[in-house]
Amino acid sequence: MTTSRSVLLVAVSGPDGAGKSSLVRRLATLLGERGVPVATTHCYGCFLCRNFPVPPRVREDGEPGERWARRASDPERQGSLPRRAHAFLDAADLAARITAARLTVTGRARGRQAVVVTDRGPLDGLVKFDLPTSSAAAGVFRRIAARYGLTLLVETEPDTLLERGWEDIAGTPAAWWARYRAWSVRLPGVARLDGERAPSLVAATALEQILDVVREHEEKTEHGGGSAGGSDTRPHVVVSIYDDADNPAYRGGGALVVGKVAHRLAEDFRVTVVTAGRSAGTEYRDGIRYVRLPVCRAGPRAGQLLFLSLLPFVARRIPHDLWLESFTPPFSTSFLPLATRAPVVGIDQGRSAEALWHRYHLPFFLVERLGLRFYRHLVTMNAADGSAIRRRSPRADVQVIANGVEPRLLDESRLGGGQFILFLGRIDTWVKGLDLLLDAYDRAAPPLELLLAGSGTPAEERRLAALVAARTLGSEPKIHWVGYADEARKRQLLRDSAFLVVPSRHETFGLVALEGMSYGKPVLHFDLPALRWMRDGGDVAVPPFDVAALGERMGELARDAALRRDLGRRSALAAQHYTWDEMTGRYLALAHRLLDTPAHARRQRKRGTSWQTTR
Repeated sequence: MTTSRSVLLVAVSGPDGAGKSSLVRRLATLLGERGVPVATTHCYGCFLCRNFPVPPRVREDGEPGERWARRASDPERQGSLPRRAHAFLDAADLAARITAARLTVTGRARGRQAVVVTDRGPLDGLVKFDLPTSSAAAGVFRRIAARYGLTLLVETEPDTLLERGWEDIAGTPAAWWARYRAWSVRLPGVARLDGERAPSLVAATALEQILDVVREHEEKTEHGGGSAGGSDTRPHVVVSIYDDADNPAYRGGGALVVGKVAHRLAEDFRVTVVTAGRSAGTEYRDGIRYVRLPVCRAGPRAGQLLFLSLLPFVARRIPHDLWLESFTPPFSTSFLPLATRAPVVGIDQGRSAEALWHRYHLPFFLVERLGLRFYRHLVTMNAADGSAIRRRSPRADVQVIANGVEPRLLDESRLGGGQFILFLGRIDTWVKGLDLLLDAYDRAAPPLELLLAGSGTPAEERRLAALVAARTLGSEPKIHWVGYADEARKRQLLRDSAFLVVPSRHETFGLVALEGMSYGKPVLHFDLPALRWMRDGGDVAVPPFDVAALGERMGELARDAALRRDLGRRSALAAQHYTWDEMTGRYLALAHRLLDTPAHARRQRKRGTSWQTTR
């Protein structure tokens, strides 16, 4: 027996010229092709707006005409009585139109999940009138917004709107975008679309968002009925990580790894990535949903703690079949398996409680060790960490899956060359051993300059700047900190470097070392257990934290091009064993093993039977 379902309301919002109407028509066609009952309606204001258009901007002092509206610069005023009445009339017209559209599509749906797509919505009404948040008219629009399951905000550059005929009488596009962004964070279910992309790509991304919400509605309302035609019924995998490529305080390798894994999982599953941000929001990129938790404003340290504390609550709000959790310092684990019945895979990319104990003498490792015991599935980057976790969580199924790199052809002409010694990574003086590196460079005085590339928190950047300045007084600088390097700059630095140095006190894998190896560069590092996957692969290891030995080998590599050529060739050959296709494929296989097995048969394997990816 088929059960009835509620109609999903979807609004396409944005300033005039953003391409809303054409997107609504495309979505109606695409949804209809997938058998989803759909209706559309144009919700541009009330009959007054359509028959007697007025400028949405307030007249400035000295301008001719009647001051009929509230000044935008005075947020305390409620606006003139005609403007408030106009806002209520606009909201009533919007409510009537969506009610009529719901009734129309419900008659055609015959019990299936139906969709109503409106050209504009309550977000556009709030932006148009820009009333104070506490006003009664704004409250009406917000109550209407609560009835919508999804609002698609089509984002375009101000210059694009001007090219499409934006009228100056409406105010500047930048001012309108400021309103849209301010109101969008106050409404539920707002997802942003990149309106600068090709219309077909925008429509495809919007379609995936709608189908994703359709399935979530079905999970909440259906208890055994059939599914709506065309909806995405694939299992839902959530990946959580604090790090993000847009976070200037980190931009670590963990965000890159999660991005690669998420894209590979999206081949067979619906994927959501939960990460940190300065404000709450949801966006879709390449078919993957990104949910940002508003914790970054608290600062890098407090933000990590807030992110860990919020994850269990987020896990209860997002329906999922499998959760992949990339561990976050300082406690790493968030006890997430206690908050969900679905399988949870802990990914050890940031388990640093032991290092923080040595640095700050705070017993974060006690919480980490307790939390690890609740995980039944764990992934580590290297064999040494895998052995350590097996000792602390004997019942867990521990997989060792290394990181990957894009395959590159070996350029023999570049082997042994290079203009400088390179450190590339997050700026964290103690963890990354930058103080040890600078001391070793001073001792060795090699003929090549030292380049430091990377960014970190403001405090860490100030600390590094002070260390570099203290070593360059009264002489021609040979140590240069070049700051954050984007992908293009990073590739250039790797190609032009003589060799890489990784002086870290703590690492989980060393992704930048693998990237350097793929360019045929030797890697000089301390002999940490987590970095022994590089052994005999063109690396040069010295005793941990031995500054004299580090300086000696640094000078040797800087002066001997033939040695760099031999080690660089071995590095390039070793890197060919670590491709993203191979490594992300192992995550995909793990997800299938957990999701394709009935729940009662999901038993952890015996200790010592996990497969590894390291040589």
